[in-house]
Amino acid sequence: MTTAANCLGNRVVENGQARYPPRNEMGHGLRPEGGVAKMKARVHVMLKNGVLDPQGEAVRHALGAMGFDKVEGVRQGKVIDLELTEGATEADVTEMCEKLLANTVIERYEIELV
Repeated sequence: MTTAANCLGNRVVENGQARYPPRNEMGHGLRPEGGVAKMKARVHVMLKNGVLDPQGEAVRHALGAMGFDKVEGVRQGKVIDLELTEGATEADVTEMCEKLLANTVIERYEIELV
């Protein structure tokens, strides 16, 4: 007799048997439509040189207080991983960065296709 599936964390329990759903190479579950992204991009966003980085300075100060006295400066940024569908281009990712992912007045970005 078949029963409805119950989700417990990452496991799916069906008919009293636990199994793990299929995963893609990044460890994420497959998309509902069954397809996996065809291309991945990693965007590194950092403050431009000359722009004060108070968060980086706070990290540098905290590291010094913890005894890590060999750190002269810290610049903090963010990394954004994108899973893209087939047909997406680097130009598409550039447009995403220009319009949303980076504040191009004070931030620079680098795109890495992975």
